[in-house]
Amino acid sequence: MIEEMETLLNHWGEQTRRCGTAGGLGSPMATIMEWGGCAPRGTPGPRSLLNGGAGIDAVAQEVAAALAEVSRQDERGQMLERLAVLRYTDDSAPTWLMQLHLCGSTSRVKRTYYDQVHSLHLRLLQVLAGRSDARKWLTTGRGDLPQSLLKAASKLRRAG
Repeated sequence: MIEEMETLLNHWGEQTRRCGTAGGLGSPMATIMEWGGCAPRGTPGPRSLLNGGAGIDAVAQEVAAALAEVSRQDERGQMLERLAVLRYTDDSAPTWLMQLHLCGSTSRVKRTYYDQVHSLHLRLLQVLAGRSDARKWLTTGRGDLPQSLLKAASKLRRAG
């Protein structure tokens, strides 16, 4: 197992348990219908949107996107994504043997389970590294950082 990936996946699992897979704020129209107009105001001051149902944080979103990409790679990727959901998102995660069974593995060897967890960590690390590299090319900046593709395209259009 890769400890850094284990930490990231534990964070993703905790965020997913706490917030669900998709966040959402209340509908303004539903609030108007519920209260017959504007809802009563609470105490004055700023509110933290992160704890108000706005969903999982940016790190957990990136891990979720990377897991979805792993799942789209092949059949084994789908199995590894199911393993991640079973291992990290359940409050009382099933035993390693039950996780293997629910993922479709016929093996009853504990080493196989940890090999699959390690394989999940490796694939996720590769995808996250690839996503990070791709993002570097989309950033704007001066000096060593390349300009965004949109900005470069708009400059080419003006010149042509």
